[in-house]
Amino acid sequence: MRRPNSNLRLVLDIVLIAFVMLFPHYGHLPMYAYPFVVLGVIWIYLNIVGESFAGIGFRFNDLNWRSFYIGGGIGLLYAAFHFWLLGPFLTHIGFRHANLSDFAYIRHHLINFLLLILLASVLVIPYEEVAFRGFILNRLKSIFGDKGNAFSFSGIIASALFALYHWQEGWGAVVAIFIFALVITFVYRHYKSNLWYPIFFHIAYDVFMLAMVMIGKM
Repeated sequence: MRRPNSNLRLVLDIVLIAFVMLFPHYGHLPMYAYPFVVLGVIWIYLNIVGESFAGIGFRFNDLNWRSFYIGGGIGLLYAAFHFWLLGPFLTHIGFRHANLSDFAYIRHHLINFLLLILLASVLVIPYEEVAFRGFILNRLKSIFGDKGNAFSFSGIIASALFALYHWQEGWGAVVAIFIFALVITFVYRHYKSNLWYPIFFHIAYDVFMLAMVMIGKM
């Protein structure tokens, strides 16, 4: 298969980034369905340009206990920082609490909480990390070239896009998620683009924060 030239590749990169951002919000699919569609499109595109999921950090041979306890441990520490320091600070300076109405059904309901954590851990979170820290971040790096600050610049933009992807939770959440995304992007870079560290970071963070919702603390 003939690979697209550089100009076409740039256009396709931008179109695919927009697709990843917009389709889950406007594709009218249930939450459990859109990751399969988006990841399928990403897989096809990566194959067309001669790349793979392994090349953006999603490699099953990198899945190990070290990525689990280090990624998860950092995620729990950051969740505690957010809950007790960052969140209250953002509220203090005028941002509203995140709109958590989508998670009202887990409040004081352990089974619903556990089912949501299961769905998030095996589908939604791996999808988001592959799509944003893996695909979008690396597409942006490709667009900006091999300059020394390309990763930092790409990481800031990818983090902003990830935050805007959650706009429905309110602007306070957008700011908090932007900071979260910057931290998790640093984890991705520090651990040599191994997506399992960000995945376990993200899972641990969500377990902590959703537990706070479940017990009525958020």
